Amino acid sequence: MAKADYDLKLNQLHEAGFFRSIEINRGIEKESLRVNSRGYISANDHPKSLGSPLTNPSITTDFAESLIELVTPTFTSVDDLYEHLLKLHIFVSRNLDKETLWPYSMPPKIEDEDSIKLAKYSNTNSGRIKEVYRRGLKERYGSSMQCIAGIHFNFSLSENSLSFLSNIKEQKNIDEVYLGLIRNFKRNYWFILSSFGASPVVDKTFLNGKEHSLKKYGEENYYLPESTSLRMSDLGYKSFAQKDMDIRYDSLDEFLEKIRSAILTPYKEFEGIGLKQGDEWLQISTGKLQIENEYYDSIRPKRVGRDGLRPNEVLASDGIEYVEVRGIDLSPNEPVGISKEQIRLIDLVLLFCIISDSPLIGSNEIKEIKETEKNVVANGNSNVCEIFRNGEKINIIKAKKDIELELIKIAKLMPEKEKYLNALNCINNNNGILKSLDHGNIPFSEYGLLLSKLHNSYFDSLPDTDLSGFEKEANASWDFFGKLVKSENGNPNDYISSYNEKL
Repeated sequence: MAKADYDLKLNQLHEAGFFRSIEINRGIEKESLRVNSRGYISANDHPKSLGSPLTNPSITTDFAESLIELVTPTFTSVDDLYEHLLKLHIFVSRNLDKETLWPYSMPPKIEDEDSIKLAKYSNTNSGRIKEVYRRGLKERYGSSMQCIAGIHFNFSLSENSLSFLSNIKEQKNIDEVYLGLIRNFKRNYWFILSSFGASPVVDKTFLNGKEHSLKKYGEENYYLPESTSLRMSDLGYKSFAQKDMDIRYDSLDEFLEKIRSAILTPYKEFEGIGLKQGDEWLQISTGKLQIENEYYDSIRPKRVGRDGLRPNEVLASDGIEYVEVRGIDLSPNEPVGISKEQIRLIDLVLLFCIISDSPLIGSNEIKEIKETEKNVVANGNSNVCEIFRNGEKINIIKAKKDIELELIKIAKLMPEKEKYLNALNCINNNNGILKSLDHGNIPFSEYGLLLSKLHNSYFDSLPDTDLSGFEKEANASWDFFGKLVKSENGNPNDYISSYNEKL
């Protein structure tokens, strides 16, 4: 979109009352490893006092028993969202026995990858499918990669706000609005990497058996000096099998068909693993994906599930309800992994993406997007880093300034505009991890443990926090879990065997 056209559209939306009545629905899913007093990944099971990981909607586990995932409801207020996430952290902190939550996206020291316990859910159909899926991830990628943590940010606009952008009487029009947002986010993901990247260094044990080009940073650490996010590098949360899936979000049907094909079409390397070893399941599918959720991208179209329907089915039936932004590192200096200012910065970026024109992504542009992402992951903190923008290669400092000017225009039109203008300070990423490690003289694992204890002390210091709602929810989850176990009929093995036939 030309600058004049973009300014005209902003003015039209402003005059029509879009910003005056804007209602953003936001939710956060935040992963954190539990670590023991020595800074190692916890060998203990998920604490029972936190509820059943299968049925507690607020506190569950991801890949490992030690990888806690905190899930908020959606909020229209940034302050309310942050407060809820903070209370969740306080509740978890007070239910951990001599453990803390690791503050970084990249995991601490891992001396024995096989010692990482896969998450356990039960012998119910839903529990077993989760467990086999995680076993498959271990077989495909190894446990250390799956212990990388991050923040998922769920975003949508209310029906009233969407009505300023499209005719919402037709779901296909809503789908097009969100697909346009997704395409523009892909174009501008480098900006999120540059502003939120906080994982340029890893403990040396993470690299065991992996090919890499990292440099030593002291005796215990390895790093890339100008990297933004090793989490999003080929060493991090990536799948070699998904590189040629070529999903461009031209249409919802295209996205769903490519996901379906990736699940059902055997992939040679994963066929070699096999589905089972004797009676033990090793993975759900031999395709590039076992299930829909294995697709790794910085953003995905989503809809809240319905009983008995898979993600692909509910999207095909009901369309896109919100987008899930996935490529956000934990902010280690923030006790809950993200600040209010960072949440508002994400708001501005996503509004910029949804308001701007979003043509389809051509073959040349998808190559430029991938090259830009790779370059910013490795060199995004360098003043001479270059990226592709609008088909031209330009300096990242200039590109960031260009986007900042567009975000300022949006911020000035927002309710609480001063808070949104202040959020733009987060564009300058000052996580300071490399300085904190004193030129590599301090091990990453030791500093992370110290920071996790400081965060824990902060949670413990907060007075008069009513946590009774989380306690009731945890207890209720065990009641619901018990009823689920009693009510289920059928053989979980048959359920796993037929799981992908639904596609």
